[in-house]
Amino acid sequence: MKANKRTMAGFLALFLTFASQGSAYAQKKAAEFDPALWDLERAKIVDHLGRKALIGSAFLKDVRLQSGVIEVDIATTERTRSYPGLLFRVQDAANYERVYIRPHRSPFYDDVLQYGPVFNGVDSWQLYNGPGLTAGLEVLPGRWNRLKIVVAGTQAQVFWNDAAEPSLVIDDLARGDSSGTIGLVGPMDGTAFFSNLDYRTDDGLTLPPPAPREAACGLISVWEISAPFAAVGVDFRKYPVEAVAAASWKPLAADRRGLVDVSRTFPRKFRAGDCVLARTTLAAESDSLLRVDFGYSDIITVFLNGRPLYSGNAIYQSRDRSFLGIVGYHDNLFLQLKKGDNELLLLVGETMGGWAFCFRRGDEVFSHAALKKEWSTKNGLALPEAVVFDPKNNVCYVSNYFNEGREFISKISPSGEIIELEWIKGLRMPTGMHLKGNTLYAVDRSGLNVIDIKKREITKKIPLPGLRMANDVAMDRAGNLFISDTAAGIVYHYAGGKLEPWLENLSRPNALLCEKDRLLVGQNEKLIAVNLKDKATQVLARFEPGANIDGIEADGSGGYLDGDHNGRLYRLAAQGERTLLLDTTNPGEKIADFAYIPKLKRLIIPSFDNNTLTAYSLDFIF
Repeated sequence: MKANKRTMAGFLALFLTFASQGSAYAQKKAAEFDPALWDLERAKIVDHLGRKALIGSAFLKDVRLQSGVIEVDIATTERTRSYPGLLFRVQDAANYERVYIRPHRSPFYDDVLQYGPVFNGVDSWQLYNGPGLTAGLEVLPGRWNRLKIVVAGTQAQVFWNDAAEPSLVIDDLARGDSSGTIGLVGPMDGTAFFSNLDYRTDDGLTLPPPAPREAACGLISVWEISAPFAAVGVDFRKYPVEAVAAASWKPLAADRRGLVDVSRTFPRKFRAGDCVLARTTLAAESDSLLRVDFGYSDIITVFLNGRPLYSGNAIYQSRDRSFLGIVGYHDNLFLQLKKGDNELLLLVGETMGGWAFCFRRGDEVFSHAALKKEWSTKNGLALPEAVVFDPKNNVCYVSNYFNEGREFISKISPSGEIIELEWIKGLRMPTGMHLKGNTLYAVDRSGLNVIDIKKREITKKIPLPGLRMANDVAMDRAGNLFISDTAAGIVYHYAGGKLEPWLENLSRPNALLCEKDRLLVGQNEKLIAVNLKDKATQVLARFEPGANIDGIEADGSGGYLDGDHNGRLYRLAAQGERTLLLDTTNPGEKIADFAYIPKLKRLIIPSFDNNTLTAYSLDFIF
């Protein structure tokens, strides 16, 4: 990342003045690398791969784009740390939106492509990571690759080469619905080249609305910060009495992720490093212990009521050469609060990559008023992955995903009593199950297991050749089986001893539910319904970036209960309205393939790696 720092430092040294108005282009407009069109002060025009190309940093003159399409060809040399990128809505040399690539991490990492907005000249790549912010990509060296950005309102889509679907969907541009010119940023060392940039402005352009986002649990969002001061000479081990007394405090709220980005308010001032103080008040009704999850960039000391509790260094490569210093809720603290108000004070230092911190109450769970917890049990469960209810025998069957090669299915009562822990043995990493009469179908890494409930044994093992990760199984009214292969992105059809792909090119298909004439498929970030006859597909619901729908159950009232493996449970009404019922993401309790018992109005949820089975009564007026 050092090469990138040098590039951006040079860029930020420029003083660019952009016209406040520009022409609106109805057609795509090619932008030749002509000094009349571009500021080329820190760029060079060269020949590369048979084309006129640009290296370095350049900015279009007299252009103002708010919504539209920008395209450019990028060529890189083999696995180089070049970080070439396209800037859009550039308001000045210190404020713009940015999308760039990391050729050296292609194709093995999920951050080859990154969105990174810049406020007040601070390149905050450490703050923008994960679904909706970074993505995997294959950057082919020694050839031209096409990068396209479609931007409208507060959204953008990023396309790579000839892909029909965007490689990255940004549904919440950090700088809002702004406008500005277009720029290219890359190194001057001949490791990255730009060619054939064109664009069109289109104020009428719209993008599909983003999936609704649920409010995050437990965020500590209200802060005050001081003005920046030099990091040189600061003792991070001691409460900064003089700096606190001299501080002029300014309110700064966290964003929807809980992130407090200092650069949105202040620029960097000191080349050797900057510091800022931040503080908030935690009120407690009694003396109590509060677990908080937190993250920061780059250096922090945490003080509670004047006492230091934690000091850490997350500078890029400070822990090892692969350490990136990405900000997230990766650390936690236990705060011994006293009754009344408690001061939480932070001393935050920054060197490069983003200047921010985030804090949340780590054990906080959201539970809808319609839910009431009935019981929870562990008792030897080994990564419980799926639950199926057997109404005829009034029992639940629970697949246990991993037990050192001795995996099993448990038999448990609806009231939480373990009837038989290892009811069926001889499976290998079992996942989804489907019950039909006295037959239980269970998929595992060896294939499809046919289990006779009365005999309490696996009567048939059916190999599933070619499947990479059999995950769930469902059956239609004709007795045909459907099996999701999450790793391959395929739903298979099995009938008459024949296995064949039925639906392909899906995004990690997981949960399955068969209805009268359609198959519901839960996958990454959406739930779809597929007509069993003609495979016509309808999107029933979209979910947040990073979601994976691991459980689907009919709610008995025309709607569905949908579980995101990350820890969110939703109710989807027949009319499409989505309601969050449960959010256990903070403590890290997963929601795997659950069961719903309509007559009892009871949910039974396996938590997977917490080895827990939890039941809730659902008293919701549908």
